[in-house]
Amino acid sequence: MTIQVWWGEYTFEAGQTRHWQLAGLDLQVRRSPWEWQIESFRQPHQHEDEHSWQVDDTETVLPEKTVLQRHIFNQTSDKLNLRPRLADRSVVIKPINPLFIPAAQSATLFVSTPVWVTVTIDGVDHPLLDIPVVRPTDTWFGSNPIRGELCYATKVFGRLNLDQLPVRAFRAVTPVHIFNNGIDTMPIERINIPTALLPLYSSLDGRLWTPTLEVERVNNGRAPKVRIEPRLHAAAGIVKLLNKARRENEDNLIRLFEHFFD
Repeated sequence: MTIQVWWGEYTFEAGQTRHWQLAGLDLQVRRSPWEWQIESFRQPHQHEDEHSWQVDDTETVLPEKTVLQRHIFNQTSDKLNLRPRLADRSVVIKPINPLFIPAAQSATLFVSTPVWVTVTIDGVDHPLLDIPVVRPTDTWFGSNPIRGELCYATKVFGRLNLDQLPVRAFRAVTPVHIFNNGIDTMPIERINIPTALLPLYSSLDGRLWTPTLEVERVNNGRAPKVRIEPRLHAAAGIVKLLNKARRENEDNLIRLFEHFFD
């Protein structure tokens, strides 16, 4: 059975228009012999739990506040790619219910973060469009107003069983494997997911995946040891790379993950 997904490579004839409705985000793309026109309109009220979508070949009259971008070429090709991508800043996840890991215990939390949509053309290094499907809220993550970083915020259940996490079109799953090697119980209140450092994959069922984050709390009061596992979780099965990480892994991961937990 073929799983229908909203991303992929699309072929355009000269003068052809396609329209995507993605959870309250309208995208309309038109190809002419010398330019790609991309219109986007975001509904004023979107919700992260909205995952409906459809694609059609009918040109739609969008509202007056639609943003129009014109990308000029000597000659346009007939191929265009629409792909999901992880957020351009870290995403701070907050479990809906309090979570605690006792000393000498470990757990794998399956958490999810919202994705962006990119429009790309073969032979062009940078996307023609790179915007969130559903724009998350901003938050500050750090020990004080100076030390920290501006992030996005989202709430999650923090599932231990992947079967309890439905496949959602506009969110990507990150397994977070946490070892508590401290001497006391470890509360999990907020976790800073470094989405800009993670590539994005799709599995055969259409679920979006990132690599696993291996996190070890050590018994010395310092920042946790964090490692990006190069292999995907076994539950992902057969996967396809959709987008590389926005940034290469930084050398000083201790500094990078200084504020991994809050």
